[in-house]
Amino acid sequence: MSIVKIVKIDPLEFIRDSKSIGSLCADKLARARAIREEIKACSNEDALSYEKVLGRFDDMVFEVGLASGMTGLMAVAHDDVGARNTAKDCQKKIDEFYTDLMLDAELARVIFSFDDSKPKLDSTRQRLLRDLVRDFRRNGLDLPADKQTRLRAINQQLTKLELDFETNLSEATLAIEVDASKLGGLPESFLASHPAGDDGKVRITTDYPDYFPVATYCDDRDVAFELARLFNNRAADENVPILERVLVLRHEKARLLGYETWADYAVEPRMAKTPSEVKKFLTDASQRVREPAKREYAEFAEEHARHGGDPSKRLPLQDRLYLQQLLGKRKYGFDSKVLSEYFEVESVLSGLLQIVSTLYTVEIRTNTTAPNWNDDVRVIDLFEHDSFVGRVYLDLYPREGKFKHAAMFSLRAGKRLPNGDYVEPIAALVTNFPKPGDTAALLTHEQVTTLFHEFGHTLHHVLSKEELTSYSGTSTVRDFVETPSQMFEEWAWKRETLDVFAKHHETGKTIPDDLFRAMTAARSFGRALGTERQIALSLLDFEYHSKTPPMDTDAVLTEIMEAAQSFAPLPDTHFQATFGHLMGYDAAYYGYQWALAIARDVLTRFEAEGYMNPETAASWRQTVLARGAGADESALVREFLGRDWNLDAYSEFLAGQ
Repeated sequence: MSIVKIVKIDPLEFIRDSKSIGSLCADKLARARAIREEIKACSNEDALSYEKVLGRFDDMVFEVGLASGMTGLMAVAHDDVGARNTAKDCQKKIDEFYTDLMLDAELARVIFSFDDSKPKLDSTRQRLLRDLVRDFRRNGLDLPADKQTRLRAINQQLTKLELDFETNLSEATLAIEVDASKLGGLPESFLASHPAGDDGKVRITTDYPDYFPVATYCDDRDVAFELARLFNNRAADENVPILERVLVLRHEKARLLGYETWADYAVEPRMAKTPSEVKKFLTDASQRVREPAKREYAEFAEEHARHGGDPSKRLPLQDRLYLQQLLGKRKYGFDSKVLSEYFEVESVLSGLLQIVSTLYTVEIRTNTTAPNWNDDVRVIDLFEHDSFVGRVYLDLYPREGKFKHAAMFSLRAGKRLPNGDYVEPIAALVTNFPKPGDTAALLTHEQVTTLFHEFGHTLHHVLSKEELTSYSGTSTVRDFVETPSQMFEEWAWKRETLDVFAKHHETGKTIPDDLFRAMTAARSFGRALGTERQIALSLLDFEYHSKTPPMDTDAVLTEIMEAAQSFAPLPDTHFQATFGHLMGYDAAYYGYQWALAIARDVLTRFEAEGYMNPETAASWRQTVLARGAGADESALVREFLGRDWNLDAYSEFLAGQ
């Protein structure tokens, strides 16, 4: 049997068209299958070794990753619909490969035999062995043949349904036609980019760059209500039945594997370990936020009444952002539209890269020759002492058929090769920010924090130096992965960092002291109600996966939202159809708050030592970012902080301190 040698390639060389994408997919899957057969051929237990078993398993993960990362992005970002469809087909094949892999009894036998040999391994390699043994058992290798067959069928159905859900949501763009006169309150930059047609109507879509400005600023709340109704019904006809079928199949799979619910199955490999720990955390968080949320709601209700609202009724959910910005302006002299004039998108990006360069002592160079999938995409390379560290693709602006949210995509994970070379990571940062044109493209401060958040993920990926691709970069447990990104949001709030990039798009001046004081004073206002909303979403996700299906997901949605949040749910809508995290974060949405609690604790060291302190950043990079999941995540944080993490800083954050 010939040995598959691992080589360093750039998967972006294969994005030209559908044929190229399909070619890379077929090649990488073929190589991965060949490595899998090599491992299975290790029948002599005396010959088992790390290099022949775990090392080759990691090589196989690397090969598949070269296809899955690129096609995962191309499925939602390539301009050509044929290329997108080929990429989606590849994603299905990759999911099928992993389904087959984790149901391969011969492969599992080799892993179990190697484990039985009690090999002496370093901690990271030992973690891989432990996780593989656990995951093979979680995938039914102890089941009889007929149940394994059923499990395989369930996995295949889930793969298709989950992809269909995400595709439906990505492609769903609804719109309203509004008289231009009804758009009072919206920023001038928004109005300039949305000219009225010959009939005097302005077309406004449910895409993020349209929806959030209208929800936040439009004084005609009937317009905001109409758009919110559509926004919360995107793909509802298709996605509600898909979700309800997915919940049935997940529950069946969990029971087949010996778990009470999908929540029991899903949480086991995460930091929380058990549903009871998740519920304990969410209950604790709910209690901590209750009083500050009650105080905020009273002020929102007063502001609502001031603008003609009925004080006897619960506040409508779609008015939360609008009331928050009105209160911010009146209570703190803070006008978020005025603040946005200091956040021209190109200036923000340039400043962010300057901050990264200073903090992590890397040189950032523009790359004009790297392959890309659209003329708007730009490429930057990170160097340290003239040594290439990693590459980042920036796809910042909306276009037809593109992914509607903001996210970091792993295109190539880091890995140490047998010859000692390191495969440098490649990432893509995808957003949908206003595009520069005849008028300045201004970001809201919320969009600025989103950019820093996603770049936190990007740094976690491209600064990885982990030996094993299985644990490279963001390949951490799900309830930790948001910690580096939520932590990096803080750099969008500090004066010393804001002054690097927050400059008026016309005058070039930094944010005036009074405006800065107003924005920081207003920062915590609305946080309690915003956290309450996030906890409600976490509870919704967890309830869907803790109950025994079939279930009426509309009824569960109403029950949870009525009880867990102060605002009245939007009537006659199906939010669950638009909640994309139910596919990728099933029973794990709580992880955002869990990770935030860790992030707030991590920030206590930066607070003490300086947000632009390269020594502190170097410690964070070496201790956490570079190591990915090479050690238990709690241990990595403990090493950085010099103690176990706790909820003290999170509690202060929720209380507005």
